[in-house]
Amino acid sequence: MNTTPPRLAPAVVRGQQILIQCPSWCTIDHVAHAEGFLEDVWHCGDYADLMAPRMGKDPELALFARLGIDPYASEPARRKPFVTVDDGGEGYYMTPDMADEFAENLTAFAEKIRAMARSARDAA
Repeated sequence: MNTTPPRLAPAVVRGQQILIQCPSWCTIDHVAHAEGFLEDVWHCGDYADLMAPRMGKDPELALFARLGIDPYASEPARRKPFVTVDDGGEGYYMTPDMADEFAENLTAFAEKIRAMARSARDAA
């Protein structure tokens, strides 16, 4: 668990520069990403990308994930750190425990893909 304390970071809200409490893992430039209202300020960590190779084409982004927190969200669960997994649609917001469960599902999924690759290789 990250025990690094939050830091004060500059942000622009309604055209005014202010200082906000920002998690140590947040990588958003809150000055460049100005908001109209304090309630719109959110925090995001680095993205993890899952690229999918494609026959005869360039790889394409299949999924991405990020750590986030939306301290003023109307949904209380988003006021605590969460993991989002997204395929370019609405996204799947997960508690840390749900993210662990999803990671286990990904591991099982990967093993099934490896088994399919072995079967395809053997059938060739």
